[in-house]
Amino acid sequence: MPFVAVVPKVMSLFLAHSHSSNPFDLKAALLAGHAQHPVIIHFPIGLFIASVVFDLLAVWRKQPLLAAVAYYNLIGAALTVPLAIATGLGAWRWQLGGATLKGNLQLHLICALTSASLIFVLCWMRSRLRRRGRSLSTAYWALTLIALLVITLTGHLGGILSGVETPLSGPS
Repeated sequence: MPFVAVVPKVMSLFLAHSHSSNPFDLKAALLAGHAQHPVIIHFPIGLFIASVVFDLLAVWRKQPLLAAVAYYNLIGAALTVPLAIATGLGAWRWQLGGATLKGNLQLHLICALTSASLIFVLCWMRSRLRRRGRSLSTAYWALTLIALLVITLTGHLGGILSGVETPLSGPS
């Protein structure tokens, strides 16, 4: 059977089953009030971590090109942070109706805003150092380490809130 004849048949099967009792609902998966945040948040996290890894490689291998890659990954992280924050605030609004935050959710928001601020400050510091032709300072590396720790805590709390992780508990 030629490909052109197969496409309509596959589409009709898909449409016939799209209204079945299949537990997977594409519309619900894409348009749920919180669905975008767990997807979007990985961009600033991954880009920031890649930036740190490329910085370490640039120092270790003495390769300015790797430092440039690190810089542009950091810029990418800073550019995607506002979208991650917006989707997180949207999830709070849609899932909880903007109710007062407390516990892990409040701590997650505080850590997320702190992480975002650290990424922006590091981006600003990095831009200044780059313009002046200077290497990364001790202050930059210290702030990077702090940012990595805060981002890790933020992600851990997000994992707990999404049900992906379970909270650490003491002996039963």
